[in-house]
Amino acid sequence: MPFAYSSPLLKALYLIVAVPIIVFVRLPYWTIISAIPALRPRRSWGMQRALICHVLNASTKMMYDIGMFPPGSNPDKDSLNPETTGFVWVDAVPSEFVVGDIAEYAQKNHVTPARTYGYWYGAKDHAGKHGQRAGENERVYYHLHGIVLQTGTGNPSSVNAVIIKGFLEKCPSVFERAFALEYRTASSAPFPVANPFPTSVLDAVSGYRYLVETLGFAPANIVVGGDSSGGHLASNLARYLIAADLPNLPPPGALILLSPTMDWANTHLGTPGSTLDAHKSSDFVRVVLLSGYTPRSLLGTLDARETATNAWLSPASLELPRTDGLFAGYPPTFILAGGAEQTVDGMRTFRDRLVHDSGKEKVRYIEYPDMFHDWLMLTVIEPERSQAYAEMDVWLKGMYNL
Repeated sequence: MPFAYSSPLLKALYLIVAVPIIVFVRLPYWTIISAIPALRPRRSWGMQRALICHVLNASTKMMYDIGMFPPGSNPDKDSLNPETTGFVWVDAVPSEFVVGDIAEYAQKNHVTPARTYGYWYGAKDHAGKHGQRAGENERVYYHLHGIVLQTGTGNPSSVNAVIIKGFLEKCPSVFERAFALEYRTASSAPFPVANPFPTSVLDAVSGYRYLVETLGFAPANIVVGGDSSGGHLASNLARYLIAADLPNLPPPGALILLSPTMDWANTHLGTPGSTLDAHKSSDFVRVVLLSGYTPRSLLGTLDARETATNAWLSPASLELPRTDGLFAGYPPTFILAGGAEQTVDGMRTFRDRLVHDSGKEKVRYIEYPDMFHDWLMLTVIEPERSQAYAEMDVWLKGMYNL
């Protein structure tokens, strides 16, 4: 049961017991077994990588035992010094921009557009301020953060910022700046019920509209990206823009999906070679997927079966009533996966569906054999991290004829 120790008293008792055990028992044990290749989660890993995986597994389990998520952003504080934080407000998308399936789900879950905010990275204007209008033919990277849909942040001081900064550092001829949106995150019991699907989609559209209509970026020059659950959201944004055919808001120029979580229903679990089972020791998100907390938070008033049968919630589900044509018209898409990930089978399924609907020439899929989930967040994962950015840089330069 997730968050079984989330009450203040139980959380305190848990930490009193667990922290000393981790520091004085488990960490020395992990260090010893990580020094022996045969005892590492993967023989091909070095000691450092094996130790990192053990620590990530333990910290993720603790997070889902006691409900201690990474700290989020603070708009009241960050808005006081926008020149340093890159903070900007983002107006809510007008209600007439909410159409089709998304409008129906929004009505069912009593969701409406709302003002949100985001953070700029990179180049400032001549006065040293962020959020300047787009330059002639300027490209921008628009990032939707991961760390599951009920937490996380794109704040420049967060762990997710490492991914965004990586694009500016490793792809300097493609992007001079990047924008990270703070979308409303979903939650459910034992926490306050808030922001079910499609709240995050509405906010992502608001951020996209801000880039296009407020700052004047050409949609073709916007590259939408996201990691983990943010990759799922980035895909949903593209799919919505294609289906909605909104005035002045055509789909973006490209998508970059980094370890995207595409099967929240876990329909690949139990299938032959299921990576959720096969990669049990080489990744750290199993507890997240099996807890059921994210789909429960997203569903709101929707039927629980929709987690598996609704392509907006699980685009790689093996139980969708139909898949043909769902992902037609997607922009060129780069999918970065890790072969040691527990959710990589869902990424492969989504890749195959995207190739079927939009064409092989539009999909670039790269799977690094020994990488675990969301590994671009860790600068010590080298040389693979630099190689992955180099692959994306080449792909982007080819797209934009740079």
